[in-house]
Amino acid sequence: MMAFINRLTDLGDLAVLLPLAAAVTLWLLTIRQPRIVIWWLVAIGLCMGSTAVLKIYFFVCPPMTNLHSPSGHTSLSTLVYGALTVAIAAALTGWRRFAAAAVGGIFIVGIGISRVLVEAHSIPEVVLGSVIGSIALALFASQFWSRRPAEPWLWPLVVACAFLMALLNGHDVSVEDLLHAIGIYLNHAGMVCL
Repeated sequence: MMAFINRLTDLGDLAVLLPLAAAVTLWLLTIRQPRIVIWWLVAIGLCMGSTAVLKIYFFVCPPMTNLHSPSGHTSLSTLVYGALTVAIAAALTGWRRFAAAAVGGIFIVGIGISRVLVEAHSIPEVVLGSVIGSIALALFASQFWSRRPAEPWLWPLVVACAFLMALLNGHDVSVEDLLHAIGIYLNHAGMVCL
């Protein structure tokens, strides 16, 4: 069971999510949706930037709770896999749309739960990551849904993402050390906690 949980949690690593985000970007450009590409990039920046800033802030100014670092796996997974779910659901109708949304939602929640089970994060940290990712996803989804393409040409995106997930699962890209170094610098520079 732990092998499955580790494989699931690895699907939330930057090594997987950054190429998936790039694949979504290329797909949006391929289907000629430049405005949505801009919103997609804004959503990615909001998600990654908010998560990074909070990680640095909590390192410098640790709160008195069980909240030490928002889950980046959870925040970016919520955005990226949520965007894929929105794109797939938008191309479907009826019960298939509902099924796609349910499967996507269960997958995203599974990654969040896996972060707690592997003891990488506490429940409040996963919840905070989910909130950050959900806000970024809502921003993207509102723009995508209102301008969704009539012919989304979705299969190349799905195949590319499945290939990238299989190929990159188990690889690790971590920026925690960099964020901690920034936090140490800011702490020595006299950053005042609010």
